[in-house]
Amino acid sequence: MARHKKIERRRELERRRRRREKRKKLRAKGLLPPVEASSSS
Repeated sequence: MARHKKIERRRELERRRRRREKRKKLRAKGLLPPVEASSSS
């Protein structure tokens, strides 16, 4: 079970990182405001 939890955590971290990458790309295009403004969403 502990192993399963570790796998879940790794998957969650991966998902979060991917989302941050996407946000960075959008911000580079000018579709999103700087990080400070959108940190709440």
